Amino acid sequence: MNDRIRVAFASGVRHADSYLAEFAADPRVQLVGVADEPDAPTWMIEDGRRVADRYEVPWFDEIDAVTDPERVDLTVVCSEPTRHARLASAAITAGVHVLVDKPVATRLEDLDALIDLEATSTGTASVVNRTHAPALRRARRWIDAGDIGLPRHVDVEFLASGAFFSTSVERPELVLDPSLSGGGEILNFLGYCVDAVDHLVGLPIESVHAMAGALFDAGHAGGGVEDTAIVSLGLANGVTATATVGRVAFAPGTGPTSSSIRVLGSHGHLTADDDQPAVLAFGPRGVAAHPIGGGGGAAPLRAWLGHVVDALCAGEAPDYGLRRAWTSLAAIDAAYRSLADQAAVRPHRRP
Repeated sequence: MNDRIRVAFASGVRHADSYLAEFAADPRVQLVGVADEPDAPTWMIEDGRRVADRYEVPWFDEIDAVTDPERVDLTVVCSEPTRHARLASAAITAGVHVLVDKPVATRLEDLDALIDLEATSTGTASVVNRTHAPALRRARRWIDAGDIGLPRHVDVEFLASGAFFSTSVERPELVLDPSLSGGGEILNFLGYCVDAVDHLVGLPIESVHAMAGALFDAGHAGGGVEDTAIVSLGLANGVTATATVGRVAFAPGTGPTSSSIRVLGSHGHLTADDDQPAVLAFGPRGVAAHPIGGGGGAAPLRAWLGHVVDALCAGEAPDYGLRRAWTSLAAIDAAYRSLADQAAVRPHRRP
C-alpha cells in the first residue's frame, strides 16, 4: 500500500458528494478521480462530471481508469442501486479494494455472485453502513456491560424527511423509479435497521412480516414503490424487533434523516438517538438542536469511512463486508416477499 490510500469513484450519481467530502478531508487519502460507464445516460455523466469538478478531481470516460490497481487502491461505487452489483463486480475482478454504496445489490443472486468473486480477488469488498454510529456503539457497550440484562425486544426507526427531499436525494427518480432504485424505501432504509438489530443482539432472523404503502408522497405512489413500512422481525431465542422506515413529511431529527433505537431488556431499558447528545436552544422560534459531533447522517458516515481508511492502511479488511451485507439484503428480500404474500416469511439462508 502507498503512503496514502488512492481512492476513485465508479459513478457519481448518488451520495458521491458527501463521500468525496469526507475522503477529501482525510490527509491519508489521495483522490484519483471519478468515472462512469460510457453508455450511461447523459444526465448521469453530467452529474458525475459536476461532482468531480466540485472537488477538483479528474473525470475519466472509462470505468477501467478507476479500477486499475496501478493507480487506484479503493474504488467507491456510487451509481444508482441497480448498477451497484455490476460496477462492484468490475472493481473486484480488477483486484482493487471496493466500497459499495448501500444497498450493495438489489437481488440476492447478484450479491452471491459478488461473494464468489471476492473469494478469488486480491482486494477486499465492503459496504456503506451505519454500524459505527456513535449512538449505536454506545448502546452496544451498555448491553455488553449488562446494564439492561438480556435484550428481549428492539425498536428501530429510520426516517427521511420529505421537507429535505430535494437536498437528501440528488434526483427524485433515483428513489421513485424502480428501474434505477430497484425498489422503494424498504430497499433504501431497512438495511440500516437490520444492521442495528444484528449489531446489538447478534441473533439470526427467523421470520419477517412487513406492511407498507405510499402514505405520504404521490411520487412514490406513481412509481409503484412504498414510502413507508413497518417490519416485524422474529429472532432466535424468542427475541423480537420492529423497524419503522420511510420518507415522511417531517421526520423528528435535526437534518434530512433521523434514527432512533429502543432496547427493552430483562432488567432495563435503553434508548439511543443519532442526533444526541445535542445542545438544545429554546426560544420564540421553537426548539433548535445542534448535535455535538455532527448530525445523525454525518457522524455515522464519518466514523465508517474513517474505519475503512484505518483498515486499509493497516492492511486489513473493513469490518462490514459482503457476508454481513447478505444478512441485511436477505431481510429486505423477505420483507418484499412478505408484502406479496401478506404473511410472515422466513428469510433465505446462504449455504
